[in-house]
Amino acid sequence: MSSPEKKFDLQYLHVQLSAVFKKSSKLDMDSYIKAYTEFNKFFGLMGTVFGFVSSDVTSKLEILETFRKGSNGQHFQTIEDMIIHEETENKFMFIALFLEQLFQLKLEDKLSGACQTTYSSTLGQYHPWIIQKAAIMAMYALPTKQGLLQRIKGPTETEEYYNELLLKAVEAMKEVYNRTQKLYEDHNILELP
Repeated sequence: MSSPEKKFDLQYLHVQLSAVFKKSSKLDMDSYIKAYTEFNKFFGLMGTVFGFVSSDVTSKLEILETFRKGSNGQHFQTIEDMIIHEETENKFMFIALFLEQLFQLKLEDKLSGACQTTYSSTLGQYHPWIIQKAAIMAMYALPTKQGLLQRIKGPTETEEYYNELLLKAVEAMKEVYNRTQKLYEDHNILELP
């Protein structure tokens, strides 16, 4: 389990992402919520530039958790149930693509270029021009890959360990994203405004 402190745990994220699709043929909502909660810790490590993303994710998590624990909780046990019952938004592709690019960076490389490219090709397409420019500009403040790893890893964990774990987490994210997109497609949600 993740600790209540705000330290991002890539291993825990991988476990939760894998649990989203491994518990049954349906995508498990509780593991999905836990994975997004861990993503939010990652956004916190990225600094104030991701404040708007973190705020949006927190808001959506609170809504999901409220629905999950509410009188209609049976409609929110799996993502499939939720899609049938409610409309949702997914930001997995941004996260997966960014982490995939992060894996390819050298330790001394700044995260800003990879983050800007990923943002522009995913989330940025849905934000107004002024938000896009502010987000791109703020991303210049992101650390290097080594700076981020120092915030994430424990004192005995190596870069190699995190590179291997990062690949596994990205694969799990893509699997969750692809399955969720298929559900959206099956229920004609991709065409909604």
